[in-house]
Amino acid sequence: MKVAIDCVSPLVQSSLNAFLKHYLASQEECDFIITDDMQKVSQKPLCFVGDDECCHIHKPFTQKSLLKDIQAFYEQHLDKFATPHESITLHETATLNELATQDTESSLSALKAFEPPMSAPQYPHDDLEDKIQALCEQSAKELAHKIMTLLKHQS
Repeated sequence: MKVAIDCVSPLVQSSLNAFLKHYLASQEECDFIITDDMQKVSQKPLCFVGDDECCHIHKPFTQKSLLKDIQAFYEQHLDKFATPHESITLHETATLNELATQDTESSLSALKAFEPPMSAPQYPHDDLEDKIQALCEQSAKELAHKIMTLLKHQS
């Protein structure tokens, strides 16, 4: 399977390039072209990426869903490709499944490794804070003593 990628969106273009790096070919040598440009015209079969139901690859996509959608497109348009021996072989299918599994495992391990900060930030402690704390404690003791004295005199 040989694929060319010609997308308007740089994000979609780079994602597809990363996920399909083993299958990339020029537009002249490819079996089909993956694009997000619904106006594109080509002699080669076009595999559209987008949010619409008519698109072959639906956004957002993972490597696994991308490979599944491409395989479905490839099998659906097999008669349009140059020769029948270019269909996806069992080895290529196994490779696609292996790549999808590796992507899933790496995503899960990255999620497990992530530890969000849960404690409050620690700020430098200075003498002023100590003085304020001591003054508050002293004032609280004096106030409590005065209240107790008033209560004793009222009885």
